[in-house]
Amino acid sequence: LMLLQKGYAVLRPNPRGSSGRGVEFARKVKGDMGGADTYDYLSGLDYLVDKGLCDPKRIGVTGGSYGGFMSSWLITQDTRFAAAIPVSPVTNQVSQHLVSNIPHFVSLFLDDHYTNPTGKYFERSPIMHAHKAQTPTLNICGALDRCTPPEEAMQFHHALLENNVESVLVTYPEEGHGVRSMPAAIDYAARVVDWFDTHMSANQ
Repeated sequence: LMLLQKGYAVLRPNPRGSSGRGVEFARKVKGDMGGADTYDYLSGLDYLVDKGLCDPKRIGVTGGSYGGFMSSWLITQDTRFAAAIPVSPVTNQVSQHLVSNIPHFVSLFLDDHYTNPTGKYFERSPIMHAHKAQTPTLNICGALDRCTPPEEAMQFHHALLENNVESVLVTYPEEGHGVRSMPAAIDYAARVVDWFDTHMSANQ
């Protein structure tokens, strides 16, 4: 809502793996997290650009949890994004499996094992592709998050910096999986708007 009030057009796609379109549709991401669902997002952006509803030079991406993973992932797969804000992301599937309280989620949706050095735990980890990213990124996490531990955002932040990509890490000390309490929520909203305004300004 805050972005709409600022004049941004907001795309909220329902990619494969999401709810609302039946079990078969939800299962399409099983074993392919970060695979075909990647292009569900990109094709939606292509459509908006083709319709003249989106400036291809001023596209941002944000999301939380799986959306945090996808926000991190997309900027390593496509350079169209002018700004990114992953929230509570997964960026290293191996550490996510071994540290989080939902390791079964990773093994289920990758259909692989972290001991496979050429498998999807490595192939589908944003940190392993950070050298391809160019997008200024605001990484946001909660210090008390057990689902996607704060180390996930920290790893991607450092991986981006090592590859000379602008990156900022914000860790909310009393937040868990997402930013929900006051005054953290106000600070979070202000940072999101400021990051997009800074990197997606019409004057750039």
